[in-house]
This record gives sequence, C-alpha cells and structure tokens, in this order.
Amino acid sequence: MICGRSPERGEQAVHDLAAHGEVTFTQADVTDERSVRHLVECTLHTFGRLDHAFNNAANTEAAGTSDAFTDMTLDEFEGIVRASLTSVWLCMKHQLPALTKHGGTIVNTSSKDAELRLPGTGSYAAAKAGVEVLTVTVAKEYAEHGVRVNAVRPGAIATPMLERNLSEASLDERQARVERYEALIAMRRLGRPHEVADAVLWLSSPRSSYMTGQIVTVDGCLTV
Repeated sequence: MICGRSPERGEQAVHDLAAHGEVTFTQADVTDERSVRHLVECTLHTFGRLDHAFNNAANTEAAGTSDAFTDMTLDEFEGIVRASLTSVWLCMKHQLPALTKHGGTIVNTSSKDAELRLPGTGSYAAAKAGVEVLTVTVAKEYAEHGVRVNAVRPGAIATPMLERNLSEASLDERQARVERYEALIAMRRLGRPHEVADAVLWLSSPRSSYMTGQIVTVDGCLTV
C-alpha cells in the first residue's frame, strides 16, 4: 500500500512497482487523523492485515532556512511539527492496533538534523528529534506485543526534496552547495534514495529481529 497526497505520483509509483507484486495507492494526508484512519482501514480491507509500516513525511520548506528564529510564524512552526512529528504519531496510533494482532514492524524517518541541530534548522530538527523519542518510547511499550519500532536518520540524500532546494540557486551556486555538502561527508558524495530504502527494508525484515528502539544513521559519515 502506497499513500501520498498526489494521485498522479501515487499512480505512477503503482505503475512502476506493478511487476513486483500487488500494489495499490490510497490518497492520504498523514497530518489529518480521519485520512490516516481511512488509510489503515483501506490497507486492512485490501490485504487483510498489516505487517510493516514505513512512516516517511516531512515539510519540504523546513530545513536550512536562513531566516532568524524569531521570524517564523506560529502557522509555519505548527506546519513543520504537523508534517514531521504529528504525522508519525497519528500513523503509529492507528497502525499499532493492527500490528499487535500478528506482530510486525514500524520504521520512522528522522533526519541528521535531529543530531546536528544547526542554526536555522531548529524547528525542523526539534520535530525530527521528537520522532526519535516517539520511536524509542513506543518500541519499549510494544515490544511485548511483538512489534518492533525503529527509525532511519538519513543525511544528505539526493531526493527530489533536496533537488528542489538546490534548484532555487543558479547553476554555479547549485554546484557550490553540492560541493559544500560533499566536503562534510567522509564518503565525499550525496547519498542515494535506494541506500536509505535498503536500511528500511532491513529493519522491516527478520534479519534485524533483535533490533527495536534504534536510530539507524545513513549518512556516509556526515560531520560538521
């Protein structure tokens, strides 16, 4: 089951993955509780059960802002928190009753910003740090029910979200920004989406059967 706000992107994902098995898309806004409840109900109706959940959402306007902390409006702050933290809380709230019936896994997406806590990223970093706290506390609460809960903490990954941020600059400035990223990464390159996906798959598989409440960093050894 794939969810998202864009039917066009969702249907494209279904088309791309159709050869690998039964895939379906449900439009959902994971910051809205009725939408999340409907998503889980659709999943159970379509597949009969829920075994694994990957909660991966964020506010694309959040990280790396150059505005002063006091310039952020309440609506902007609450939007960041709803997209990055409240969404994870809502999803886990409605996923856990289904997962406890048979056991299963949850993987949440945090961010390297939760660890770096750089100037200009405070609200986003705080929301992602909250994701990590929720991950660990829920893991402890539901371990006895056969549910494992972990999180991935990606660094600079060459995603469409990062590309949108980079594309705001001129070609020369874009290249300079990429080089600044790479200079901070021991592997001297941006990460690739499939490298994060591989970590999520591993955390969702029996190969990580003794891991819960863990934050797995996938960042090529990014330091500041």
